[in-house]
Amino acid sequence: MFEDGKVNFNSCIFKDGNLNFSNTNFGHGGINFKNVVIGDGIKDFQYAYFGNGDVMFANTDFGNGDISFINSNFGNGEVSFKIAVFGSGNIDFHYSIFGNGDISFERAEFGPGRVDFRKVEFGSGKINFNKAVFNNGEINFEAAEMDEGKLLFKKTFFGNGEINLEEVLFPKSEVSFEKAIFGKGDVSFYKSKFHTLSLKSCKLNNYIDLRIEQSSLLELNDTVVHNIIDMIPHDFEMKINVIDFSGMRLIGQIYIDWKKNRLKEMIYNQTKTSYSIKAEQFNLLKQNFNHIGKYNDEDFAYIEFRRNEEKADLENALKKSSWNKFWIYPSYYFRRLVFDKMGLYATSPLRVFMSVIVMWFIFGLLFSLFHYIGIGMTWSSVGNPDKVTIIGQSFYHSAITFFTIGYGDVYPQGLSRLLSALEGFTGVFMMSYFTVSFVRKVLR
Repeated sequence: MFEDGKVNFNSCIFKDGNLNFSNTNFGHGGINFKNVVIGDGIKDFQYAYFGNGDVMFANTDFGNGDISFINSNFGNGEVSFKIAVFGSGNIDFHYSIFGNGDISFERAEFGPGRVDFRKVEFGSGKINFNKAVFNNGEINFEAAEMDEGKLLFKKTFFGNGEINLEEVLFPKSEVSFEKAIFGKGDVSFYKSKFHTLSLKSCKLNNYIDLRIEQSSLLELNDTVVHNIIDMIPHDFEMKINVIDFSGMRLIGQIYIDWKKNRLKEMIYNQTKTSYSIKAEQFNLLKQNFNHIGKYNDEDFAYIEFRRNEEKADLENALKKSSWNKFWIYPSYYFRRLVFDKMGLYATSPLRVFMSVIVMWFIFGLLFSLFHYIGIGMTWSSVGNPDKVTIIGQSFYHSAITFFTIGYGDVYPQGLSRLLSALEGFTGVFMMSYFTVSFVRKVLR
């Protein structure tokens, strides 16, 4: 046991051989191993108690050999391994407890061994791995916990080892891998909980398991995806409030489900992105669903892509000149009615068919109304042998006009002639619309 404030190994040199500080009580007031050079051998700090003071291993060269901080207690204070160099050997913080202070591994260099933070308890503070360099060993944070803070891997270089953040419990903490470069090892966030998780501007060259259980924000914007991102949970519900795919270059594939992942809701929950950026994201998802053969989900994404594209075009036109509103609004609402409401942009034959029935019925009512108020009539050219009422005759004329049958046994007069011409055009258009949407479904 050391007295408080009496632990200072600054710039010491330890020769080759095992270094044993296991079960040591370093007291309070700070521990200084800055600029230390340690030779090859095992470095054992198991069950060590570091007290409530700063723990400095900054710029330390640990040499080759396993390093163990298993079950160590770091108390409250800053813990720094900044610019530390770790040789070959495993680095193990398994079951360690950190208090309420910042932890820094900034620009540290790790050897080819395993880096193990399994079931570590982090307090409140910032854990900084920014610009660190990892070799090809496994990096494991499985089941680690944090009260509240940040875990940062910005501009970190990862080797080809696996990265495991499964079942991590950081529900009040931000985790960021912004601009990190990943190797070929799998990365897993399976069933983990975060406040926010950011992979912004990362190069994802590997399989990424993003089946996280909880996050208010998942940032995937400006990423380059070369492999597979898996986001389809099978045994739990993913609770993500906002997801951002803007600027993603998708060379690989995203396995994701439109309904299970609530994609429409998560993208519309973005409060700072424009319609054009949302349209870009829905278009990316549309192409992705086509590649993985989920054609119904492709249709859902395509519909939202077109809706946001239309709104973006409306906004851009209004920005150019306020006078555009006199023609852009009628054009916008006409397209929205015809292409969206009546057929979901040719993705729903049933919707188009129902629109056909509605249009035929509306024209039938108009022919009846015109006849009764005397501005346009429909007459039987063969003397009405079936004694059909005016309403029945109007709907019959509407049907043979809409579907371009044209028997000629009922003909229009007055304004009903103009209405018949309009209905004939509408009928040709709607039947073509139905054919396109039906063939599109069948061919896929």
